[in-house]
This record gives sequence, structure tokens and C-alpha cells, in this order.
Amino acid sequence: MHEKSDRQDAGKVADAIAGTLKKYGAHFAFGIPGNDVLETVRACEAQGIEFILGKSEPSCAFMADAVYQLTGAPVALIPALGPGISNAMSGIAGAMQERSAVLVLSGEMASANMGIYNHQVFDHVALARPVTKYAEQLNPKRAAQQVAKALDIALAYPAGPVLLNVPADHNRAEASPEDDYRPVHIAATVLAPSEAGRLGRMLSQAKKPLLLAGRGALLGQVPAALQAFVDAWQLPFFCSYKAKGVIDEQHPLCLGSVGLSPVVDAENMKLVAEADLILLVSFDPIELRDAWLDAWPEAQAVVSLDWGPLNHRIFPEGERAYGHLPGMLLQLTPAVREDKVATWGSVRLRQLKDAVAHIVRARTPAEGISPAALFAAVSAQATADWIMTVDVGAHRILANHVIRCRTPGQLLQSNGLGCMGYAVPAAIGAQLVHPAKPVVAMLGDGCMLMTQGELAVAAERGLPIVVVVLNDASLSLIKLKQSKMNLAPKAGGNVAYSSTDFVSPRFDIIAGGFGAKGVRVATIAAFELALREAVASRRFTVIDCLVDPSEYWEQM
Repeated sequence: MHEKSDRQDAGKVADAIAGTLKKYGAHFAFGIPGNDVLETVRACEAQGIEFILGKSEPSCAFMADAVYQLTGAPVALIPALGPGISNAMSGIAGAMQERSAVLVLSGEMASANMGIYNHQVFDHVALARPVTKYAEQLNPKRAAQQVAKALDIALAYPAGPVLLNVPADHNRAEASPEDDYRPVHIAATVLAPSEAGRLGRMLSQAKKPLLLAGRGALLGQVPAALQAFVDAWQLPFFCSYKAKGVIDEQHPLCLGSVGLSPVVDAENMKLVAEADLILLVSFDPIELRDAWLDAWPEAQAVVSLDWGPLNHRIFPEGERAYGHLPGMLLQLTPAVREDKVATWGSVRLRQLKDAVAHIVRARTPAEGISPAALFAAVSAQATADWIMTVDVGAHRILANHVIRCRTPGQLLQSNGLGCMGYAVPAAIGAQLVHPAKPVVAMLGDGCMLMTQGELAVAAERGLPIVVVVLNDASLSLIKLKQSKMNLAPKAGGNVAYSSTDFVSPRFDIIAGGFGAKGVRVATIAAFELALREAVASRRFTVIDCLVDPSEYWEQM
């Protein structure tokens, strides 16, 4: 039995919710309020949780995702009832597939009207269950306890969104006294000495071991432990797109990214097929296209190290060890450096790097900017303190193979759900977390049209983000797929396809209406200058880049 001193007066139910959220480390909440959630917003602000008013619900969820990706702390998403929560669903589904701990606190009509009143009414919990780890009606008598339960679920590996549906009258009601619920301490578990020895022998005996690292390798102290592990074993490694920078991509053993480009992956998979041992470090297949189904046979020697099971059968995981990932990596790091690169042969590794570099090289279009040249310019100017975001489309696939990340999580993107409209909201979230760092968003014109309203948030908050729009008046990735499916004439991207081409506006002029500096460029030299000046000026800037998409047809 708890002593009375262990219990606390939480004020209103909304205060119990916000107070528990704060104890779990939350600093931000995002949303567009209706009258049903105003009490939740007030309670969050009273706890020092900053509420950010977005311009669309999916964008609010993308902002929340970016904050979680950068901090590891839970984030609140506060959508109003009915159209608010339904509009937010793509962003909530994104948080589910991007592995982000977001607490959705949806509003609801007063409980006295339930079962009779029907304006803007549907089952929020039923809608959310397929795209959350946990979704329930809030129990107002145990608000803090249920919020703690929901956050425990959200933060458990793999992280994901949870939803509590809160009727307006429950939110405003006096809270029952409850215990002081806080995050639980989870003891670090590592390999038994005998298992560590056995897995170490497998690594030592392998002639051509290959490491593949995924999103979970960015968590906690894994990046430092992974670099020590790679250096000690001299292991060549690939990363998934979201894991870029877990080890500096200028590291000589870095072989680049895998997952989405069929052309690049064709080269990468040749090396995978040559490996006699594949080591998976939190390599989550949710980032990979379906060509990774059965990527190697069951008989292939594989060791999978992760925080916990992902329970998939996309490819064989072989020997599996779950627990404190950095601790397990340190257990398996030899004191004396191995020389596995010599076994692979530096010539073979260089051959792969050269083949990929040739695929994603910049072309010289008759007019406009080569997208590959644009991303090479970004990579050349970026320093380790930059945070970059990239949206969905052909440009994102190319960016991941051209830009070299220097630090873990330096390039934020939607690569689980792959949802358009991510880059600008994510850049806003990133700048809120790191106000002193340069933040650069890169996106296509189709993505910009979806989220340009969020430019108002950047202006309102005085955020000096730099937005780079690749303007080609087309959904180029879908146009490319149309061509490869013989659904329209193949013409290197220059023929108009009625379902994918559109009239793209002057984004530089639109930027001025939001209070940003707008620049339009049509040459790579002009872009390099505009980017350098925008980052140095610490001024909110939109660079409208006229690009030629024709090279995508050879790169993907």
C-alpha cells in the first residue's frame, strides 16, 4: 500500500496528462486545436511543454516525428475531434512506420452526448488502432497511470505512436489523486560470456563478413560502439537511408546506402551475395523495397543484433541476440584489430564504390540543374553541425546516394511510410530542437505544393530554415515508373504525362509572401552561391531550383 505522501493532487485531468508527459521528458506538442482540446493545450503549456500551432495535421505529426528522431523524447500531437484526427492519420501512420514515440491526445465530444449526437462523430479509437501501438479511451479516474502506460508502450522498441481519446468534459474534470508515475528503469542486458565467445568466433572465422546497419543503430550510445566495432574488425558496411551517418560516411569502410534504388542495389546486392557472414545491426526491413524479400538464402550465415525482435520474415535473420545493443557490440569488439578488409580485397570494395558513383554521377543537361550536381553541392557545403531533411520522390533516392552524412541522424526523412510533404515540417521540428544549427530542407515541387502553408510556421517562429525546392513541374518518380511500365512513351522524362505533370508556380515569389527571402536559380553555380549565402545569413530562405530530371531515368 502506498503512503499518502506518494500521491499527488493533479488538478484537472488535463493537468494529470500533461504532468506525466512532462515527467517522461516531453518538451513539445503540435496540433491545430478545436474547443475540445483547448484544456489539453493549456495544461501542456502550464507544464512548460511548448505548443506549436501547425497549418495542417499531417505536418504537425511530421514535426513531432522529427523532434522524436532528434531527441528520443516523446512528443505530443493534439488534433481536434472528427476532421482533425482524420486529417492527422497519414502523419500518425508515418510515426508508426518511422518508429517514433508520439502521444496522440485526440479530442472528443462530451461524454453525456455519446451514442446520440452525431455531428463530426466517428470512432477515433477504431480508426487509430491499425496505425498505433496502443489506442484507447482515456480513463479519467486513472489519467496519469494510463498516460504512463501509453508512453511505456510508445517508447518500447521499436518505438511508435499511441493514442488516448479524451472527451472534453473528462479533460476539464477534477483529477483523482494518483501515484507519481515516471519512466521505469530498464536494466541493461548483454550477452552471456559463452554466447559472446561463440559469436566472436563466427566473426573471427569469416573470410568476407559484411555489416548492414539500420535505424535502431542511431539510438543511445550505439554509434560510438558501432564505430569501435567496425574499426576493430575492419568490417565494410552498408547503412539504410535513415541510418546514414551512424558512422561518418567518409569512413573508408563505408559502402553507402541500400534500400530503394533498383539500379544501385543491383550493384550492392552483388557484394551481399559474396559475403560469407552477414552481420545485421538493428537492420529494420521497413525501410527496404520488396526486392529485399528473401535477399539471401536461409543457409546464409547471419548474425542479427538488435534492441528487441522485429518479428519479420522479410529476409533470414540467422543467429539473433537482443538486449543492450551498445553493450553487446562492445562485448564483441576485439582488443586487437582484425584485418577483414585484406580478405575482401580493397580492389573489390573500390570497384563497388566506383560503380555506384558512376550511376549517380551528375550529368550535364542542356538547360537547368542536374539533381545529382545539386546534391553534390549540398554535400560539399554541409558541415557536421548541419541538419538536413529530404522529402519523398526521385530526388530523395538520389540524395541518399550522393550526400555524405557526417553525424548520426543528420538526414531526416520518411523512409518507412514514405509520405510526401515531410521535409518542410521536419525542418521546422529540427530547428525548434536545435535553434543554433543550420537546417536545410530539400524537396520536390510536388511536395512543396502539399506543405507550403507550413512556411508560415517558420516565419511566425523566426526559424532560419533554408528550403531547397527541386522544381521540374512533375512527379518525376511516378513518371519514371510509368515509363518503365510502358504506360506512356519512353522519352527520358521529357514527354508530358497527363497524370504526373503540372504547372509549377514561382516558389521564390510565394516565399516572399510568407516573409522569407526567395531566390530562383537555373545553374549549379547560382545554386551553390545561393545556398552558401542562405546558410550564412541565418535568414529564412526558399531557393527555387529549376532542375532537369532526365538523369533520374539512368539512376533508378
